[in-house]
Amino acid sequence: MSVRQTVTVLLFEQFELLDALGPLHMFGLLPEYYQLQIITINGQHVTSTQGINMQPTLSFNDTISAGILITPGGAGIRLATHNKDILAWLKKVAPQQRIVCSTSTGAALLANAGLLDNGKATTTQKNLDWVCQFGHNIQWQTSARWVRYGNIFTVSGSSASLDMSLAIIGHQHGDSIARRIAADTEYLWLNDPNDDPFAPLHLVK
Repeated sequence: MSVRQTVTVLLFEQFELLDALGPLHMFGLLPEYYQLQIITINGQHVTSTQGINMQPTLSFNDTISAGILITPGGAGIRLATHNKDILAWLKKVAPQQRIVCSTSTGAALLANAGLLDNGKATTTQKNLDWVCQFGHNIQWQTSARWVRYGNIFTVSGSSASLDMSLAIIGHQHGDSIARRIAADTEYLWLNDPNDDPFAPLHLVK
């Protein structure tokens, strides 16, 4: 796949910093393949759960090209999940993307927009009871590091967003490139999607 893709991260107030910046960092190490951008509802800056302000490059009034769309989690997800503007935008834009991703509790946004219905997904296990109230007939994979169902990737905790990003890079450009990126960042890639080593910490069976 030689076409340079956009990687668009949807941000909202009180998003989780690692959920958003982790994937952006990994994809950003391959500028020949990926172009990074951030979008918010109105194009105004938002503040992460950790207090870091982020200035987006786009608003919902802009058109984004087909690429990779990522929805993070964070403390603000409980409000974002019920935001009618965000849900309407996701329903419109997500089907046009090559790949749609959620990190951590960001799966709640995809689920409430109907994007995970009748499929398989995962999320951070400590918030599974809250997330699984959204959507219809979703098979939640409680011990998965990440789940790919069609063109949708969902991941468990925040650090799993790095593993997912490498998996997508490997899927699109080969495992050798993904492993090089992992080595360059000195990151120990957990590349088994079915084994989340942190799931037992949350008493997941």
